[in-house]
Amino acid sequence: METSSGIMSMIYELKKKCTQSDQRLMRDLKISQSELLFFSALDNCQGISSPELAKNMGLSLSRISRIVDKLVVNGYLDRNADTTDRRAIKLCLTTKGKAIRNKIDRSRNDCEEKLLEIIPSSDIQRFEQLFSEIVLKM
Repeated sequence: METSSGIMSMIYELKKKCTQSDQRLMRDLKISQSELLFFSALDNCQGISSPELAKNMGLSLSRISRIVDKLVVNGYLDRNADTTDRRAIKLCLTTKGKAIRNKIDRSRNDCEEKLLEIIPSSDIQRFEQLFSEIVLKM
């Protein structure tokens, strides 16, 4: 039992450090946590519908709509008619939105690089495998 609470403490501590990094990023970019997650969920933005995004993020369609509205007003996101279904709307990052997305990616990559500096290169593959197993089984 003592080992598992030690592991959980370490996981929470790592999560706290990652969260602090995200909070600094949100403050610098002047975006909310929901918006940060939204930018991350958009991937390369080939165009995604609000219902698809809501499902991917585990949020209600009404919550997604509020986030989308704010990002459109702030010039980070465009709404475009779907070329195959004119009733459907696809969301896509603007140039300004892509710049924010790139800053988020750089920040997260920097965080990952710090982790990789700590983990011996001979252990990285095993580390990734263990984390995958943990995530899949929990």
